[in-house]
Amino acid sequence: MPFEFSLEDALIFLFLHKKLVIDISSEEIARVTSILEENGIDYGLRTVRARGNIGTALDSLTYARSNLAMYKGSRGNAYVYMVYVRRRDFERAKDLVFGD
Repeated sequence: MPFEFSLEDALIFLFLHKKLVIDISSEEIARVTSILEENGIDYGLRTVRARGNIGTALDSLTYARSNLAMYKGSRGNAYVYMVYVRRRDFERAKDLVFGD
């Protein structure tokens, strides 16, 4: 089950949690989170834009001025996904996800 946290709890979150996976593939993140859920491991999921707000806006303006559809010539993956688990669950989660 995913858990949510406020900005005030961000430092505590980072102290108590460890990054398990970072990927641009939503399919891979879905696979990882399914494994974690099946095994009762709580996780946090953070999604950020790969180009940020300004880069995304510039891309949109460029495509609009060129009269191109957004999908033509675009890089495709605009998001980066990060999965965090509690430090105490990290080794078990790593073994389950990566089979080490």
